Amino acid sequence: MEFSVSHPALLTVTDGAERPFFGGAQGWYSTDWSRRAGCGPTCASNILAYLALTRPALSSLYGHPNRNRSDFSRHMEEVYPFLTPGSMGLNRVELFSEGVVEFARDRGALLEPHVFKVSGRTTRSRPGVSALADFVKAGLAADCPVGFLNLSRGREKNLQSWHWVTVAAADIDENRLLVTVSDEGRQLRLDLRLWYLTTPMRGGLAYFTEPSPPAPH
Repeated sequence: MEFSVSHPALLTVTDGAERPFFGGAQGWYSTDWSRRAGCGPTCASNILAYLALTRPALSSLYGHPNRNRSDFSRHMEEVYPFLTPGSMGLNRVELFSEGVVEFARDRGALLEPHVFKVSGRTTRSRPGVSALADFVKAGLAADCPVGFLNLSRGREKNLQSWHWVTVAAADIDENRLLVTVSDEGRQLRLDLRLWYLTTPMRGGLAYFTEPSPPAPH
């Protein structure tokens, strides 16, 4: 069964006469280190822009009039201080979710993070693939792109190790978990099930929603 964010075209970034990009690319950052290690803040920039463009209450999360490369690059630079990669990059999903929430708070908006931690394969606490599939479905059903961190690509050769990408759609059934992602401004298809079953290292996924209103007393 196919699942997707409601408006995948809103992830498109234009660049004049050049082909459109599918999300941002870390190579657009202004410094050498951010271009080398900026996949996490780039992924966050994709998610934050999508939320701003689909929720009037969150419009402050993208403060630019257009979705062209120039404006989107400025947006990426604004997000970067809240998700600045350290010497090992942005290598924990908590760093990602906390940075996104803090950026939103700085813009006067509230976000509720939803996180799926992937432990190393040698631990006994890693849930089955169905739990991973359910999390991806929940994020897309909430109409939020899903940030995905992997530290080792396992046997999924279409994925860089130690890298963040943005999940925009998924094809899911009992034995299949194929996802469509934004990676370096390109649209790629990944076998997330194969990754999950073969990666020896930890990783994680995250998406964000507006906070639920408090229950009445």
